[in-house]
Amino acid sequence: MVRYFYLGESLMKNILIKGSQAIVTLLLGLLMVYPVPAQEKIIQKEEISFDKCLKVIATSQDKLSLAPEITDLSDQKRVAVFTLLDGILTISCDGTEGNMTVSTNNN
Repeated sequence: MVRYFYLGESLMKNILIKGSQAIVTLLLGLLMVYPVPAQEKIIQKEEISFDKCLKVIATSQDKLSLAPEITDLSDQKRVAVFTLLDGILTISCDGTEGNMTVSTNNN
């Protein structure tokens, strides 16, 4: 013989609300624990000559008091990567297209 217990409407609502709150809390906790992969964000893109772009790299080096890792991709392409405490600042100079791209990537 199967017996059913009637808990009452208000008690059932409380159980459903508490269960929903527990699930939401668990999901939010999981989102906070697992790190989100960092994405590169372009903060400036500008048409500029290659020589001026190289001056921007030198000025940034002076202002940040930090030497970047510079990669020469070709005679007219250069990438400077500044590793900062809170992320990475990248300045890309493209003399063939005549533009400069400044981007960040947070840790």
